Amino acid sequence: MKLFGLFNKDKAIPFPQFIDAVRLSVRRAYPGAKIENSENGLMLTIPEQRPFACNLRSLYNAYSKTPSQRDTLISEWMDTLSVHITDEPDKITWQEARLTLRPILKDAEYIASARASMLRHKDPDSLPNAPFVGELSVIVMREVSRTLTGVTQKALDAWGVPFETVLAEALNNMNLMSFPPVTNELRAGGATRKNAADQETVGLVFEGDHMTATWLILERFRDNLTQRLQGDYVVFAPSRNRLIAVRADEPGLIASVQQSNRNYRSLPYSLTAQCIHISASQTGGVPTLFQQGGGNSRDSLDPNSLFAPGRTQQTLPNLNDQAAQAGGQQAAPAGAAGYSRPQPVDLSAWGGLSESTADPKPASSASGKLGRR
Repeated sequence: MKLFGLFNKDKAIPFPQFIDAVRLSVRRAYPGAKIENSENGLMLTIPEQRPFACNLRSLYNAYSKTPSQRDTLISEWMDTLSVHITDEPDKITWQEARLTLRPILKDAEYIASARASMLRHKDPDSLPNAPFVGELSVIVMREVSRTLTGVTQKALDAWGVPFETVLAEALNNMNLMSFPPVTNELRAGGATRKNAADQETVGLVFEGDHMTATWLILERFRDNLTQRLQGDYVVFAPSRNRLIAVRADEPGLIASVQQSNRNYRSLPYSLTAQCIHISASQTGGVPTLFQQGGGNSRDSLDPNSLFAPGRTQQTLPNLNDQAAQAGGQQAAPAGAAGYSRPQPVDLSAWGGLSESTADPKPASSASGKLGRR
């Protein structure tokens, strides 16, 4: 109801209408482009470039949370689209890509959607990934100018590097970063400002950037949580920028967090509703899929995985030495005399492999429902 401007609360429009709104903005920015609606967004074809699939599901989820910010969200998304189009990812070499590599957690639905979409292209491609626990897997993406672009098999073929090496390089890059910030501490006994210092911490809430949930794959981060929570704990990763860790001996709090995450699919860049139990019996923590009602399932992290305890401490191979042995001479750096670029490869054949590193700001604090115990 609108009455002289009062009670004028914006309501989210249906997804098809939202696609049309984004389409109008894209048409204004690229007047010569061919734009077609698709199930998940738009198919954009710019002259002299390959078709680009724009997946708008995450953008729509963000808009649904704050309908009044529609124009701002679309404008920010357009900025990342422009960066992606002008970045020319098909000309990136291995030496240029190494420092931009990031490991990123994705769920089974994302992996399946990527696989199905890339197989429909005239020149099929695939998305290499490493299983983690449950429905979660790890892919590798390049982070350039606020945009993440997935590394496909064609990219690996052009670089002449196996996925295991690319993943190890991405993990090494992440190990140089700082842990995500703790935005809320859950304490036993209903802590208040007066007695908070005397209460035991039973849970931690992390809210940061696009890498927050992915920190779970690193053993040094799991060790940090073990030390802070003083034992086994259960982890929740409802979206890429949110991670919650709760002591395993707090079943009531675990159930409460599970309840608060029941609508995780409505979050931007959602991940999973599954919980992961981390055992403190071994340095680095042992991740296992957590089962409701007690006990853990047999779905646990492969001991030979790069994410398993003790694996990430191993020394990474010297890639320059390997290249020198293969070629009979010392590898030359990018730009040096005699250096030749690999053949171009299209790293963006499936538009769903490109996403912004920016997360929309919620209308209110996301941790308000959990509060403090």
